[in-house]
Amino acid sequence: MAPSLDPAKEVSTTIGTTLGRARPALLRRLASLALIDRRHVTVALTTADGRVVGIDPAARLGMVRSVARTVCDAFSENIAEGDIILTNDPFSGGTHIQDLTLLRPLFVAEQLIGWTVVQTPLPDLGGMALGGYYPFALEIWAEGIRVTPAKLYRKGVLQRDALTMLTLNSRLPHLVEKDVQNMVDILELANTAVTALAVRQTPAVYTQALDRIIADTAAQAQAALSALPRGEWQGESGPIHCCLEEADLHVTVRLTVSGQSVELDFSGSSPAAKGFVNTTAATTQAAAAIPFLALRPSLPANEGVFQHLHISLPDDTFLHAKLPMSVGWSPYQPSQAVVQAVAAALGQTHRTLPPAKHLTAPVTAPPLPFTVTGCGRPGCPFSPPQPPTPNPHKGDPV
Repeated sequence: MAPSLDPAKEVSTTIGTTLGRARPALLRRLASLALIDRRHVTVALTTADGRVVGIDPAARLGMVRSVARTVCDAFSENIAEGDIILTNDPFSGGTHIQDLTLLRPLFVAEQLIGWTVVQTPLPDLGGMALGGYYPFALEIWAEGIRVTPAKLYRKGVLQRDALTMLTLNSRLPHLVEKDVQNMVDILELANTAVTALAVRQTPAVYTQALDRIIADTAAQAQAALSALPRGEWQGESGPIHCCLEEADLHVTVRLTVSGQSVELDFSGSSPAAKGFVNTTAATTQAAAAIPFLALRPSLPANEGVFQHLHISLPDDTFLHAKLPMSVGWSPYQPSQAVVQAVAAALGQTHRTLPPAKHLTAPVTAPPLPFTVTGCGRPGCPFSPPQPPTPNPHKGDPV
C-alpha cells in the first residue's frame, strides 16, 4: 500500500494546481480584457478567518489579505453556503474603484473552512473618466461608485439589485455583467476542487494543513530576514507628479532590522495629495512586500510573509488614504515609488536584488486603449489636455 501524502503538501499542491488553472481560465473568458490591466486579475484561497494561503499573482498579496479580513469581520456571523460577497471599496481593504473582489465561503459539513477569492478590474464603474483614471479627482466619488461589502448571492440565489447597482453605474454595463458572471464561474471552479479535497481529508485535517502552510512560509521568511544585518537604513523614491500641486511627492522609508523581524516606517513620506496619487494602506503594503519577496523567489506568497514584516503607515501621509481621498492611480506610479524606496533601503544591507525594472514591473502602468489626460506641466506622465475640436456647424442657421 502506497504511503499517504502529507496533508499539508497535498493541500499546497491542490491549491497551486487550482490557482494555476483558475486564473488563466478567467483571463480567457473576460469580455473586457482589452480595456483593463490583466495583472490585476487575481485568484486566491484563504482560511476561514481570511488569512491568504495561496494567491496568483504574488504581487497582489497585500491587497487581497486586507479585503479578505474586512469581509470576514463584516460577515463573521452572517454567512451561509452559496453566499458570494462583492466589494470594490478602497476604504474597506481594497485598492481603487476599478478592482472588484468577489469572495465565496467554503463549507464542508456545515463548517466554514475557508474562502475562495477572485479580484478583477472592471472596465468602468462611473466617475468622471472611463476606467476611473482621472488625475484631477478631488474625491473618491469622481472615480466611480463605492460598493462596501454586500451579498451578490444569498444561499445560491443572485441578488439582482446588487448586480443592477453595478451595471446602472457603468458606461459599459454589458461588459460588467458578463465579467461578473465570469468571476462567479471561476469561484465555482475553485470551490469544487478545494471542497473535494477537504471532504477527503476531513475539515479538521484540512484546516490544520492550512495553518502549517502559513507557518512554514513564516519560518522561511524569518530565515531570509534573519540573514540581514542588524541596523537601520533609509530609502527614498523618485518624484511622483501630482497634476493638482506644484511640488512633487516622495516616499521615504526607514528600514529597521532587529533580530528576526523587520520594520518599515514610512513616516517621512509626503502628506496626503489632492489628486488621484494617494494610495490605500493595502496597496502600500502590497508594494512594500515586493522587494522582500525578491529576496527569496521560492518563498510561497501567503500570510506567512507578513508575520515578521511590520509596516508603519502614519495617517497623515499619502500612503494611507482616508475617505474621501481619490486613489485611482495608486497601483501604479505611487506603488512604484514605494518599491523604489524599500529597495533602496534594502540594497544598503548589501543584499543583491533583481534590477529595478524587474522589481517595479508588477506596478508599472500598462498601455491603455484610452488616454489619461493630465495637466501638461513639465514632468507630467499623462497626455497633455487636447484643445476642443471646433464645431464646423457653429453659427449655422437653425
